[in-house]
Amino acid sequence: MKDDPTIAAIREARHKISASVNHDPRKLVAHYRKLQERHRERLVSRQTAVAERQDEYIPNAKQSSPQVVKEEDREEH
Repeated sequence: MKDDPTIAAIREARHKISASVNHDPRKLVAHYRKLQERHRERLVSRQTAVAERQDEYIPNAKQSSPQVVKEEDREEH
């Protein structure tokens, strides 16, 4: 596999961030949560992302409609 300088730079940055909290996973999560709080305007909620995707046009995609399953057709588990 060819080395990608962009990926290498991302890995280096992530390693530096991890090292800054002594590679402690709890501190690392706390660090990222602080960033999320500080930059709330950059975050996209799952509901927003799903709603936006529903409006996208996907060429050659099969359009499926919800199927109704009658009670008598359901299998007992």
